[in-house]
Amino acid sequence: MRLGILGSACLSMLVVTSASADDWARKMIDTKKVDFGVIATGSEAKKEVVIRNLYRQSVHISSVSTTCGCSAATPGQTTIAPGETGTVEVKMNTHKFRQRKDSNLIIRFDQPRFAEVRIPITAYIRSDVVFVPGLVDFRNVDLGSGASADVQIRYAGRPDWDIVDVKITNPDLQAKLTEQTRNSGRIDYLLSVKLAPTARAGRIRDMITIVTNDRANPYVPLMVEGVVVPDIQVTPSLVDFRRVRPGAVVPKRVIVRGRKEFAIESVDCAGMSDCFEATIPEGERTVHAISLRFSAPEDPGRFEDEIIIRIAGRTDPVILPVRGIIN
Repeated sequence: MRLGILGSACLSMLVVTSASADDWARKMIDTKKVDFGVIATGSEAKKEVVIRNLYRQSVHISSVSTTCGCSAATPGQTTIAPGETGTVEVKMNTHKFRQRKDSNLIIRFDQPRFAEVRIPITAYIRSDVVFVPGLVDFRNVDLGSGASADVQIRYAGRPDWDIVDVKITNPDLQAKLTEQTRNSGRIDYLLSVKLAPTARAGRIRDMITIVTNDRANPYVPLMVEGVVVPDIQVTPSLVDFRRVRPGAVVPKRVIVRGRKEFAIESVDCAGMSDCFEATIPEGERTVHAISLRFSAPEDPGRFEDEIIIRIAGRTDPVILPVRGIIN
C-alpha cells in the first residue's frame, strides 16, 4: 500500500498577505518565459505551461489571455484539485505574423484568492522558411500499425542554402529528406516521417529539428503530434476517489472497450489488493462494465496505485491508475 501522510511537505495551507498577493500563484508555475526561439512560417508552434496546485484548496483559473494577436492561450482545465497539475497551451500565429514577436501570457485566478501571473512570450518567425503543413500530424494511429506523414519545406533566399541534418530524439520516429527543386534561390525539400509500429499507446507530442547551413539561425523546429490508439480502451482513464473517509466503502464503474470481442481474465490492484473488490462480466464482448468497490483503510493520507486488468490472449495487461485522499 502506497500511502503518504498529508503534511507541510506535500500540500501547504494558503495564507495570503498583501505582500504575497500574487506570489502564491507564481509558486505554482515553474515557467518564467515561453521562448519559441526561431520558427518557420506556417509551423504549428505550441508550448505548454504547467501549473501545479501546491495547496490544500482547489485552484480555479478564471481566464487566460495574451497581449498580442501573434499568440493565443487555452487552458487545459480551469479547476485544479490539491496536488494536481493543469496546463495552459500557448500557440504562435505563424501564418499572419513575421520576424520578432514579443507578448505576455496572462493567467488569472479567482480561487482561493484572486491573483494574476504574467509570463513573457517571445518568438522569431522567419519568412524565408515555410512548412506545409505546419507540423507532422499522424492524427489517430491504431496500436501496432505505424504511420507516415509528409511535410514540404520551402525556402526562398540564398542559392547555397541547404539542410545538412535532421535531428530526432524519439526512437519511434524516422525521417527521410529529399531535395525536390533548387532554382534561383527557391529550394524545396520533402520530409517524410515514419512512426514505428512499436510506438506505445498514448499521445505523441515531440519535436524534429531541421539543421541548416545558415550560421545565424541554423536550427528550425518542426512539431510532431498524434495519438496511438490502443486496441483496448478504459473509461475513465484515471479512477480518482478524491476525498474518502477512513473505513468508507466507495463504488466505481469502469468501462473497458475493444475493437473486437474479448474476455477479461482478472482485475487486481498492484499494492492495495485488500482494499479493492472487482466484479467482471463473463464471456467475450466488445464492451465490459467492471464494478469496483474501494474500502478505505483507516490510515489518513494520499494514495496512488494501479488497477491491473488482464485480457485473455493478450500478453500485456491494461493498467488503470488509481488515486485519492483519505481524511
